[in-house]
Amino acid sequence: MPHLVLALTILVWSFSFLAAAHLRQDLGLTEALAARFVPVFLGAGAFLFFRRPLRLPREAWPKVVAMGLLSVPAYNVFFFHGMKTVPTGTAALIIALNPVFTAVLARIVLGEPFGKRQVTGLVLALAGVFVVIRFGTEKAVDWPYLSSALLLALAPLSWAIYTVIGRKLPEGADPVDTSYPLLFVGSLPLLLFARPSTARLLAGNPGALASALYLAIPCTLLAWVSFLWALKRLPAGEAAAFIFLNPPLANLWAWLFEGARLRPPFVLGAAILLSGVALIVLRPARWRRLAA
Repeated sequence: MPHLVLALTILVWSFSFLAAAHLRQDLGLTEALAARFVPVFLGAGAFLFFRRPLRLPREAWPKVVAMGLLSVPAYNVFFFHGMKTVPTGTAALIIALNPVFTAVLARIVLGEPFGKRQVTGLVLALAGVFVVIRFGTEKAVDWPYLSSALLLALAPLSWAIYTVIGRKLPEGADPVDTSYPLLFVGSLPLLLFARPSTARLLAGNPGALASALYLAIPCTLLAWVSFLWALKRLPAGEAAAFIFLNPPLANLWAWLFEGARLRPPFVLGAAILLSGVALIVLRPARWRRLAA
């Protein structure tokens, strides 16, 4: 069941690249952040208002606050900044570095294994990212594009820290009662960007409004809970492994809905990157278990 829940979560998240890119074409960075997270703040706040009591031990609150700040303002500032310039398919591959960062941090913090196979995978993943960014797009590899790609890479690093902290939550921390407080706390700083002009802009642009609501409700208010629920039932590295389903799905949607063309260097770089990720997070026994 945790594997099925993770797979459905990734399916929902795979459309987020198209939605975020569309939103960033119509809104500035701070406007896009507000458009996504004001609904999240309101939804999480409504849940907390009616939910009594919260099944969240007192000792879990420092971790909840840290997870909220990492997964909302930190992750999304880097994510939305990158989505303005980086193509959706390339962005999905950069985000696929999440399992790499997670495996390294899980080794340092949780003591999970990271041997020669994982080191080889790390080298392959980084080489694949270089090929995709340098040769896989028709965009000129100038400083604005390169800096956006590098800043985008900080998004999966933020999520990897979030994942490792999530693995250390106390046993009594309910996934639902953890997710909505961290979303509420994480969304709170982004209210500083909320402006009446953003609401008027969204009201006059149905496509941008639909993108913002998709990112807010299925991708955040629902998928955050399902990811954390599965994370409490699987090793951090194995849970993060499902993230590398994002790139092929995101590229499929980009091809179907945007007419994106996959250049041979992009395909090669993607194959190298995903092979490296698979080496890091999937042991032979896990391959057999996931295949079953």
